[in-house]
Amino acid sequence: MFHGKSNRPTPNHPTPNHPTPNHPIPKDAIVIEMADRLGADDREAFEERAAIIEYDGQLPRAHAECLALLEVLRRNARAVEGLQVLQAEIDGGTEWLLTSDLAFAREHLADIGGREVAVLDPAAVVEEQYGGVAVLGTLG
Repeated sequence: MFHGKSNRPTPNHPTPNHPTPNHPIPKDAIVIEMADRLGADDREAFEERAAIIEYDGQLPRAHAECLALLEVLRRNARAVEGLQVLQAEIDGGTEWLLTSDLAFAREHLADIGGREVAVLDPAAVVEEQYGGVAVLGTLG
């Protein structure tokens, strides 16, 4: 069964109501939209890469952010699609956790004593494991 989550934590991106230290707001509107959809690990890689490109390449920050986002997408094309499936072992069985926040899903999985098996494409899991249709439920 797919599992959802509730009580989602503050987003990874800064907003007037939810500022995030250590993550400046990107300069370009498209980069802002895409960076907001990155998971914590990919967002950190994006920020680090943008800083390196800006400093080492002596490029304007906006240009460095565009290049950094391309690098993150080259490494992980699904980074901004928004949904991933975490295949997990929980209480001796296999579960498929649908998530929009991989870092949060991993933390929750660890909290309940589960073990990560793989990160997979949601469409492939729905087709292969559920014959094209799955029912969503809330985990724990």
